[in-house]
Amino acid sequence: MTQTPASFAVAEDGVDPALVPQRTLWTGARMPAIGLGTFGSDRFSGEQIAEAVLGAASIGYRHFDCAKVYGNEHLIGASLEAIQAGGLRREDMWVTSKLWNDKHDPVDVIPTLKESLHDLRLEYLDLYLIHWPSRTTTRPVWT
Repeated sequence: MTQTPASFAVAEDGVDPALVPQRTLWTGARMPAIGLGTFGSDRFSGEQIAEAVLGAASIGYRHFDCAKVYGNEHLIGASLEAIQAGGLRREDMWVTSKLWNDKHDPVDVIPTLKESLHDLRLEYLDLYLIHWPSRTTTRPVWT
């Protein structure tokens, strides 16, 4: 089930994102050094995490660290869409996602990336990581 969160607005008492430290990558891309991790599947519902993304963006967070294996990217996608509809440009956010251990086979990488993009309602990610360096064929217990 995909939900559409409440509307998004930048909080007047939030942190100015320009004051958040940045790390410049070798490509020249600038990544906010502070971000919101969206793992919570063992303690919080996907809906709660999606609401946390909205709240974090409203107070100045611009870096969102996601992963398909968390099972909540489709809900976070609704939040990211609401954030953009509320006036924050996509290029002013940094979105990371990750490839899980059971998808290291080269034939799985692009389709899994495309699933994350679809679920997150994005045309691109700023960073796509291998979640763990060792390949397995199992999913974590929280999925």
